[in-house]
Amino acid sequence: MSKRKGRVHRGFSDLSSDLSGVAQAKSEALQGRRMEGGFTLVELLVVIAIIALLMAILMPALARAREMGKRAVCQSQIKQLAVGWYMYCDDSKEKVPVGDVWYSWTFPTGASGGPQLAWCEWPHRLHPGVTPGSSTTPTYATNYTGQYSYAEAPGLSDEIWKHAIAEGTMWKYVKDHKVYKCPVGDKGHRVTNFMSHSMNTWPGSAGPGSLRTGRNIKLRGDIRRTAERFVFLDVGGFKQGAFFLNYDGGGGAPPGSFGDHRPTRHGRGTDFVFADQHVEYRKWIFATATATVETGGWGGTSQPCDCDWRWFCKITWGDVPLNCTTPGKKCEY
Repeated sequence: MSKRKGRVHRGFSDLSSDLSGVAQAKSEALQGRRMEGGFTLVELLVVIAIIALLMAILMPALARAREMGKRAVCQSQIKQLAVGWYMYCDDSKEKVPVGDVWYSWTFPTGASGGPQLAWCEWPHRLHPGVTPGSSTTPTYATNYTGQYSYAEAPGLSDEIWKHAIAEGTMWKYVKDHKVYKCPVGDKGHRVTNFMSHSMNTWPGSAGPGSLRTGRNIKLRGDIRRTAERFVFLDVGGFKQGAFFLNYDGGGGAPPGSFGDHRPTRHGRGTDFVFADQHVEYRKWIFATATATVETGGWGGTSQPCDCDWRWFCKITWGDVPLNCTTPGKKCEY
């Protein structure tokens, strides 16, 4: 009996030893496979390089997609302003809203109608008794002599800017402060969309004797080709007045030069909305500067009467003046 128990005990010991050996063999095999499946330093560097290459390819595409989205928002906003402009004309017996922010309060009496509100007011100091949202009738004293300077404007509160926007004649039709500013507009500038220089602006702004006399649009019916005359554009920052473009060199600017620099808010161009309410993006051929008259004087050109200026002049004043020499290459409008 004792011999039989001994054989059984040795059998269990042998079986335990065999199982232990099998387990150890499996463990070693698994560990070997794990080591064989690990990444080497070279392989890790290759993976990192591939990821970097993919990021380099995708990031510009994502940036362009993001910019296209912002441009679409901007175009929607100036489209809304054009609709409001059109409704104002309907309610005002075809009269075009005054496009000259700031200078509208110096309009001479007569054909220009004397001092009056513009489509959007320049921010001004709130005189005693005048509070944001009040029904107090704006006057020369409250809206012109009390205006803040161009340098002060970026630091003004939202309350002051909103009050100025709401006093404009277009607020009745476009009651959304966000519509007045492009998503990529300059920081602190609450209004970046402005009207054309030809849309009911101060009559002498191009200089005495200018050939553009009579080209200043007062009535919507005066626009012969509505698809070729723009109403609003995205300047990118605020302006005192309208977007200034000389017709024939009046006002002290050289013939064939921009008053304000061509705006480059979206890539190498900006957005326009026309009197027929269609929106167009214009990419400039010579996008060399972005400042306005208030921040840098005359915009200048890469060459006199370049193709950008000729196109801009045509959609502003209706044609190109005779004293503008033809550029060296053919312009495609």
